[in-house]
Amino acid sequence: MTDFPLAGLKVLDFSRVVAGPYATRMLSDLGAEVLKVEPPEGDVTRKLGKIDQGVSGYYLQLNIGKKNICVDLRAEGARDLIHRLAEQADIVVENFRPGVMDKFGIGWADLSRSNPRLVMLSISGYGQNSPERGRAAYAPVLHAEGGIIARQAEMGGGKPTDMQFAMADSYSSLHGIIAILTALRVLDQTGEGQHIDLAMVNVLHSADDYAHFALDDIWPKAPETLVWDAPEARQILITGDMKWLWIMFSTKDGLQDPTPQGADVPTKVRLRMEAMERHIRSYDSFDALTAALDRLNLAWGEVFPFGPEVYEQPSVRANGVVVDVTDDEGNPRRTIQSPYRFANMKSGIDADSKTAKRGEHNVAALRDWLDMDEQEISALAESKALVSQ
Repeated sequence: MTDFPLAGLKVLDFSRVVAGPYATRMLSDLGAEVLKVEPPEGDVTRKLGKIDQGVSGYYLQLNIGKKNICVDLRAEGARDLIHRLAEQADIVVENFRPGVMDKFGIGWADLSRSNPRLVMLSISGYGQNSPERGRAAYAPVLHAEGGIIARQAEMGGGKPTDMQFAMADSYSSLHGIIAILTALRVLDQTGEGQHIDLAMVNVLHSADDYAHFALDDIWPKAPETLVWDAPEARQILITGDMKWLWIMFSTKDGLQDPTPQGADVPTKVRLRMEAMERHIRSYDSFDALTAALDRLNLAWGEVFPFGPEVYEQPSVRANGVVVDVTDDEGNPRRTIQSPYRFANMKSGIDADSKTAKRGEHNVAALRDWLDMDEQEISALAESKALVSQ
C-alpha cells in the first residue's frame, strides 16, 4: 500500500460535539493533518461517556488522531494567531451558530482574505442566512421538527421519543466531507476557495428516504420491518411490509389463512398478523426459523442487546470495525475504526493513535505550522490566548 489518500492536507478544526468532529475525524483517518482548536472550557463531549483516568469514550471516538491547541478566542493575539494558521490551512471546519466566527473576526470573509484558496465548511442547524439562523439546533431538535420522531412513534405505536443516534449530526458530517472534497476539486480547477453553508435541516430532509410520502401526502403507511418474538426467547427483525410477508409465508411456507369469508379489512389484518406471530414462534429453533427466512429470501436480523456483544458478530470482527487504541493517559481503550478500505491506499487509525489533551500540541503545532519561536509562543501564553491543560 502507498500513502494515505488525503496526506498533505491541513485542517483547522473549530467544531465540537458531533456535527463537525465526526467529519474531521474521518478526514484525519484518511491522512489529513487535523489541528483541533479547542476552547479553554473544552469540548462538552470530554465529559460524556465512560471516563476512567483518561478522556471520555465519546470524545475519544470523535477526536482520536487529531492534534490539539487550546485557544481563548477572546484574548489578545488570538485573532491574529487564527489568521496565521488559516493561511497555512487547506480546510477550516466550524459548527458555531451563524455569526459567531464573524464576531471574533475569523469568519469566511476575514479568513478568505488571508487565504483565497481556503475551503471552509460551516455546519449550522438552519443555515447561515435563514430566518432561524440564531436558534440552537442539536440533532434531537431537527429530528422533532423533521417529523422523524412522530413518524417513529406512529409506526411503532409508542410514545414519541428521540432515536438514540445523532442522525442529523452524523449525516451532516458526512455530507460535509462530500462538500469539502468537491470544493477541493473546484480549487484544483480554478484556484478559488469556497465557503460551504451546510444546514442540518437541509441534510436531514435530503437524506430521508421517506420524504416522498410526506410530499405526496399519502401517509400513514402500512407497518413494515417489524420485530417479532422468535424461538428460544429471542427476537428477530424481518424486513418488508406485512402484505409481502403474508404472501411469502402463505404461498411458500404453508401458513393457512385464518380469515373467515366476508371479514372486513381491519379483522383480516389482525387475524393474519396473529397467524404470522404464531407461525414465526412455531419453528423448533431459532436456526430453523432463519433457515426458512433465507429460503424465502427474506432479509432478517436478530435483535441484539446494545452492548459489547454487538461487536462480536462475525462480520464486525472480520471487517475490523473495532480497534484497540490508547487514550490521553496511555490507558488501553477500544473505539470504532473508520469504514474506508482501499485497494492501494492506507486509511484509518492504529494502536499508536491517541487522543490529545487540551493544548497538548500548542508548542509543536505552532512551530510546525508557523515556524514560531519560543518567544512568540510564550507571549501568546502570557496573554492567555494560548492555554494549556
